[in-house]
Amino acid sequence: MKKTDNKLGNLIKETRTNLNLSQRELARQAKIDYAELSRLEAGKRKKPNVLYLKGIAEVLNLSMVDLMKLAGYTDIEINWGKDIVNKRSTADYQKQLQSYKKFYIDVLNEIENRRRNDFAIQGCIVDIIDKIELAKLEGKELSNDEISERLKELISIIRPNLDKFDKSKYPTFDSGLFY
Repeated sequence: MKKTDNKLGNLIKETRTNLNLSQRELARQAKIDYAELSRLEAGKRKKPNVLYLKGIAEVLNLSMVDLMKLAGYTDIEINWGKDIVNKRSTADYQKQLQSYKKFYIDVLNEIENRRRNDFAIQGCIVDIIDKIELAKLEGKELSNDEISERLKELISIIRPNLDKFDKSKYPTFDSGLFY
């Protein structure tokens, strides 16, 4: 196996090194055999046991799903079966929570933007009413063109409030996390 083909082993080794962990220490903390970890990092183990990957994912704070994909597990192997909970790591749960947090913040920002638009619309309507009332008091006529222009401004302000929320901003959902 070429060194460039060993994405899983390289990721584990790089993350372990960045955390200043030796192979022996990672193996001890992940509760796996040192020799198995060595083979995995060297690219000699093609598709390691899911429980080995789970231990490594937890110690290195990596996504279990990402490790399984790099190890060659299929989406069906990752997302189906009664042991799906064992196929998720703390990092996977954190990733899901970050997705929900981002969505929540996006929704709050969207609500605030729509609220600002509503106040701007209210201001324009009050302005039109004031102009009509003032014209009545002064015995003048307000031109339809003037009213029409102000109403056109209102349409451009209200348009974003009528748009649906962008579904690409919805949080990701990993059913394995809620099994």
